[in-house]
Amino acid sequence: MKKKFFIVAAVLFSSQLQAQQDSTKNLDEVVVTANKYPQKQSSTGKVLTVINREQLEKNTGRTLAQVLNEQAGIVVNGSQNALGTNQLVYLRGAGSAATLILVDGIPANDASGLTSEFDLNHFTVDQVERVEMLKGSQSVLYGSDAMAGVINIITKKNNGKKPLAFNATAASGTCNTLKLNTGIGGQFKAINYNLQYSRLQSDGFSAAQDITGTGEFDNDGFNQNALSLNVGINAAKNWKLRLFGQAEQYKADIDDASFTDDRNNTINNKNLQVGIASVYQFTRGTFHVNLNLNNINRQLKDKRNIPEDPNDYDPYNGLYKGKSLFAEAYANLNLHQHVGLLIGTDMRKQTASIATTYGNLSDDSLKATQLSGYASLLVKSLSGFNAEIGSRFTHHSEFGSAVTYSVNPSYIIHKQLKIFANVATGFRSPSLYNLASEYGNKTLKPERSNSYEAGMQFFDKNNKVNIRGTYFNRTVKDVIIFKSLFVAPYGQYDNADKQKDHGFELEATLHPSEKWNITASYSFVDGNIETISKATGKDTSYYNLYRRPKNTINAGIGYQATKALYTSIGFRWVDKRQDPYFNPNTFETEVKELKAYYNADVYISYQAAKQVKLFADLRNITDRTYFDLYGYNSRRFNMMAGVMVNF
Repeated sequence: MKKKFFIVAAVLFSSQLQAQQDSTKNLDEVVVTANKYPQKQSSTGKVLTVINREQLEKNTGRTLAQVLNEQAGIVVNGSQNALGTNQLVYLRGAGSAATLILVDGIPANDASGLTSEFDLNHFTVDQVERVEMLKGSQSVLYGSDAMAGVINIITKKNNGKKPLAFNATAASGTCNTLKLNTGIGGQFKAINYNLQYSRLQSDGFSAAQDITGTGEFDNDGFNQNALSLNVGINAAKNWKLRLFGQAEQYKADIDDASFTDDRNNTINNKNLQVGIASVYQFTRGTFHVNLNLNNINRQLKDKRNIPEDPNDYDPYNGLYKGKSLFAEAYANLNLHQHVGLLIGTDMRKQTASIATTYGNLSDDSLKATQLSGYASLLVKSLSGFNAEIGSRFTHHSEFGSAVTYSVNPSYIIHKQLKIFANVATGFRSPSLYNLASEYGNKTLKPERSNSYEAGMQFFDKNNKVNIRGTYFNRTVKDVIIFKSLFVAPYGQYDNADKQKDHGFELEATLHPSEKWNITASYSFVDGNIETISKATGKDTSYYNLYRRPKNTINAGIGYQATKALYTSIGFRWVDKRQDPYFNPNTFETEVKELKAYYNADVYISYQAAKQVKLFADLRNITDRTYFDLYGYNSRRFNMMAGVMVNF
């Protein structure tokens, strides 16, 4: 049966891996993330990937983490596991805390986490308008945590002139998964609005791998509700305001550890974001003010229930509360036809409180403030030459000051070949937990990086061929690590010496005709950490890019069979990886190898009417068994099918 199914899917010869289509699709698409102002993508020398609304609609059966996981140079570890699994974003091999998540250009942080990285589980594809992924160090524009790059999640806003528009999606699939989304938007005089609600629920499957052979591990379910609102106001002729908010909550069943079931372990995660954005346009530029408050409330409950689960000996309860306040003001100035200036300042203030079975940490100790000023000089469209030269100064209330810079030139030859380079420094501040928890270290230094990248991009005038190749090299000093101690508290955060990573990416998009689209990408990354022993003075170096494959391939073919029928097939191959595993029998950490694997996926959509589209999204159609986390299950064959309506 599986063989017949695969043959049918292959005969369909459907399209590209939808999420994999990137910035090469339309080089003149207007983007905002590269330099904090709207510009054509061809005019920036930065490596930028765009996932637009059309592509997201073709991924409505998937999570945002799954969509990002299919991009060149990025691995989202956990995206293929049970819903609610922690999503670790590895961009170009960097640690997960080195990629900054933005929401409409504003940093999103979890002040209560071990690091400040934001949980991608909080976002649903249906409430996102587009995603702009910017690779390479971006600390000059976006500050701390942007050493590897930024992912800007741009939310849905009203783009039409109707007083009332309606959209809805309903889908169901394997594991009794149900997905609903509904929204309204419109414009009334000087006010426009967009309101979206999403619901996702699933019975799921066991997060932990059952090697006992008993089949008694329970399924780990997931329930999520998300509400988002964007209100735009034309306050004056040249002044626009935007009020926005997002309230999201999900509850997931989780297991104890690798190969270890738990029937009573849950996580309940709540996220609330509210803010206001102001844009004032004047003759020679724009002035922006952003204010955002982000609250995280995460509760872990693991009740001890020996009669039902005799192996459950480790009850644990934890309540993690984090609050992040972000304020920013910046101006884009047109000094000359070919010269611009970006100048701004921002403030981040974080507080947290943590109460667990083993003790409490109050917001009196878990707090920190960062103040920054930054500027970038832009050379624009000077006979094909573009460049950005910028710097940022940051003062942190705990560790002191950090200075970063970037130089990013590019040149377009004969309107078809772009060469580009980027030399930049970056930094990552220690999290509140790194500094002030029971394992904290007030003497921690920030991580500091030096990054280099260079590449070429070829594109023809008809946009039928688009090829980009990029090489990157990154060195991070004072890497924050957790080291073991022989006395209480038996561990502490400390700075290691150097992390050295390098690699390259090849991406191509071909349009042989209006009906066909072909995409492909290959990514390679390698890296080591170098530490000088304080006892012997000797330098030790070892590979430490755990859970990150050295080689990754994405490929796909798309075909618009008729005006109404669209089909697609995508292929992803992931190289072998290493994963550290704590062995409870030996009380030692062992490094295990995860085997290489591939996934093949199929997507089909049919425009049944002008306002109605039917779709089916089939994943891992060959039902491969594979693992991204040692001892935890990944998704076997799964599917979602449903309907989208727009009025």
